Parts: sequence; C-alpha cells; structure tokens
Amino acid sequence: MNDWPDWVQRLPIIDTPFPCGCGYLLAGTDGQVVFWSFPTGASVPRHQHGPQLGLVLAGRVELTVGDEERTVCAGEHFSLGDQVPHAAVVAPGTLVIEVFADPERHAPAQRPA
Repeated sequence: MNDWPDWVQRLPIIDTPFPCGCGYLLAGTDGQVVFWSFPTGASVPRHQHGPQLGLVLAGRVELTVGDEERTVCAGEHFSLGDQVPHAAVVAPGTLVIEVFADPERHAPAQRPA
C-alpha cells in the first residue's frame, strides 16, 4: 500500500531504522518534510530530536510523549518540542506528514539503480 502520488514517490527515500515504514524526504536548509507510509504498521522506539510537527492523514498513531499517551487519528495533528522524549505505535495503513525543524534529521537512502 502506498497512497502517495507519483511525485512524492520520486522523492528520496529515507534511510530509517524502522523497517515497517517508508518515508519520502523533502529537505531544505531550514528543515525537512517527510511523507510516511506504514502499510503494516510500526513500533517506533522512544527517542528524541529537535522540534517536530505531525499530521495524520489516514489511520492512527498511539503517541507517547514523556509519560503521557494519546491517540492521534486521521485529520489530527501533534507537536513535539525540542528534545522531548517520545515513542509511537503506528496502525497498519497509516499515512503521516511530519515537519522537522532540524535540516539534517533524516538522511536519504541509496536507491537501487
């Protein structure tokens, strides 16, 4: 399952440690936007980084921020401050757009020739 349009799918794929997610990277000098697809869902371990915004377009994300848990459903968004620890369980079929303040948060993977 990949519901992103062709132009998104032509963006660089992210080199990510979560094997169940696929992210397409749009990067600039002031930050990054990642178009995530989770066909089979995913468990994202606790981590932290610079500020982030997220918009769930389809599916849902069980988000743990610090010690608080919340469900972010399609049409809802979340915001994470600088270096705030967080983790997530992502439902199968979820699409998320995330915006990162850090212009080097994610690195593109090498696409096969």
